[in-house]
Amino acid sequence: MRQVIRAAGEIFLTFGVIGLLFISYLIWGTALRADSAQRQLSNELNQEWRQAPPRGDAAGASPEQFDVATGQPFAFITIPAFGPHWRFTLIQGTALAQLDLSPGHVPGTQWPGQVGNFAVAGHRVTAGNPFWSLPSLAAGDLVYVQTRLNQFTYRVTGKQWVLPTDLAVLDPVPGHPARHPSQRLISLITCDPAWTGTHRVIVTGVLISAKPR
Repeated sequence: MRQVIRAAGEIFLTFGVIGLLFISYLIWGTALRADSAQRQLSNELNQEWRQAPPRGDAAGASPEQFDVATGQPFAFITIPAFGPHWRFTLIQGTALAQLDLSPGHVPGTQWPGQVGNFAVAGHRVTAGNPFWSLPSLAAGDLVYVQTRLNQFTYRVTGKQWVLPTDLAVLDPVPGHPARHPSQRLISLITCDPAWTGTHRVIVTGVLISAKPR
């Protein structure tokens, strides 16, 4: 009996150590990988933008065009409410391969500054926890999106919790698929509660300012 208890204890101890190592990797290992990816993506954008025209559509030129391959960066996002150093690149796509590196633009939704709904998804935990504090955003908080040509400022207007199957939040007019859009919106999406996929928290904002980068 003692041997059985001892063997069971060793098994549970082994599983415990493995579990702790796995959690450590999810928290710190993925953060290190995402941090390295952010540096690479940021450098890629900065190099590309050095050849950008000096003025964008906010100055009355033609609307900015986006031709971005899956996994490629196209903008920076800054949310002051998350702290003075919070800034991430935005890449195209929201599969795990993309979200494990950076918040991503939901394919099929509008692009920054366009009329309709510009939707961005990001991990709540792992990959640097980019949207860890998303549920704490309140009406009036600002979201800045910097593209190759323009600087867009969105103001948070609302927040809701939905099931993962509720895709109506991605409509050009969220929740109203047949309605023609007239506003320029942003929707920020992540899982809630943390470590689960039972619900999504959706933070919506409206464009209040656009100026050349």
